[in-house]
Amino acid sequence: MDHDIEKATNMKMLLCAFEQLSSLKINFHKSEICCFGQAKEMEQQYLHLFGCQSGKYPFRYLGIPIHFRKLSNADWRIVEEKFEKKTK
Repeated sequence: MDHDIEKATNMKMLLCAFEQLSSLKINFHKSEICCFGQAKEMEQQYLHLFGCQSGKYPFRYLGIPIHFRKLSNADWRIVEEKFEKKTK
């Protein structure tokens, strides 16, 4: 999301509405926010708003490395190998 505290507040309200409508619970304490650029200056406000921890790049999401740079072929090879093992 773009750096905008008002948009972040609206996002939090949408997530809370989702919780109410779906009867699911979002565990913000297990979630992380990764700020960079100008948003890094207001990171503490975002963390307080969402009740999350600060995350760092790079990290893995569903086994896929997430980074601010383009993923290399070697990064994708790990994912391909996992799919190949499951399809055998």
